[in-house]
Amino acid sequence: MNPIETNVVSTPLTAKFMGSFVLLTIIAGLGVGVARILISLYAVQLEATELQLGLIAAAQSVGILFMALPIGVLVQRLGSLKVFSLGSVMGAALYALTPLQESAWYLLIVTALVSFVLPMRFVSINTVFLSNLKRLGPAKAGWFRGSHMMGFFLIAPALTVLLIQHFGYGGSFYCVAFLFLATLIFAPFCFQQIHQTAANAPSFQWRDVVAPLALLKTHAALRMVCALEFLSSVANNYFGFFIVVIAIQSFSLSESVAVMLLTTQGIVFVGSLFTLGGLAELIGYAKFYWIGLSLISSALLILAITPITFWMWPASLMLGLGLGMLHIANFMSFAKVGEQTAMAKISPILALVGPAGGLFGGFLGAAFGASLGLQNLFFPIGLAFIGLILVISRDQAFISFLKPDDSQQLAEGQES
Repeated sequence: MNPIETNVVSTPLTAKFMGSFVLLTIIAGLGVGVARILISLYAVQLEATELQLGLIAAAQSVGILFMALPIGVLVQRLGSLKVFSLGSVMGAALYALTPLQESAWYLLIVTALVSFVLPMRFVSINTVFLSNLKRLGPAKAGWFRGSHMMGFFLIAPALTVLLIQHFGYGGSFYCVAFLFLATLIFAPFCFQQIHQTAANAPSFQWRDVVAPLALLKTHAALRMVCALEFLSSVANNYFGFFIVVIAIQSFSLSESVAVMLLTTQGIVFVGSLFTLGGLAELIGYAKFYWIGLSLISSALLILAITPITFWMWPASLMLGLGLGMLHIANFMSFAKVGEQTAMAKISPILALVGPAGGLFGGFLGAAFGASLGLQNLFFPIGLAFIGLILVISRDQAFISFLKPDDSQQLAEGQES
């Protein structure tokens, strides 16, 4: 077990840590959430083409694919405090540079550059979250994640519209930079800092970077959970970026009303993360997965075929509920695999798989948005979820992995 995990697991969760971590994750999620919506609306303002919109959406994840695993090694060597702080400062600087040029291609470049520093924040937060999940238990599996999503989905949509109205797009990007820096207030209370001298610091080796990927070959349950996380990220990121564009361009909704679709999904998403963890234990994770996947697939198909604005609202609600259930089950599954293997290796995998789905969702819009229509692309994503339901139903090994006895072992906490 690495030094970070040892320190986290051996000490109790203090009120100062829990309060600071909740506030930090809310502000961190708020900064990223405002940035995502702001970039989407700014791209429309710049009259970006479908190709440019898709590339900008994909650019928000491209750097994360390259940096997630190396940053996982850096967190083990330097400590999460240094890595998180550096990522926050660099991200703030890049967002402050965004309004310097009013060009869709310039926006694409800056968005891509930001994606290379975001893993410094994601991996640090994921490491602390997964390490503490054992003591929190299944009922609170979505608690810290819900804190992040509260800022990301619940507050960010309304705040973004408010910022644009009062400060314009340029001033709003400066506000995003401020939110990135504001997390540094709480970081010292949440993350561990490793003190090493140059003599005893381990050298950076390539095999340490790719070591987490070896788990995908040997752990079948991890492969399935990664597939679930990847596809949920495809749906979540595609909806989060393109639903505003679709609502404005195809349904002639105003910016404020279009953003409310995100708020509707976010309210249900965050609410499910805070409240449904106990239900997963009650009915079993296999049924919990099936219900969540069924809700997601149904919502995506409704979004794909409806010509009526009204049906976008219940579909957004269903999507938020299904994604919330899927997040709870996935994080408990990731944590179980981490207990069986090494948490420090699971954290970068989690930081890698989700953005990979976001990148794929962006490329879908870029490659097929103009020819097939952005709204129609919800249909194949929904079919993919239906296919995943059938795969899980036939995968007895994964169903066995999800048995209550296994999850109960995870919930034992300090008693174990």
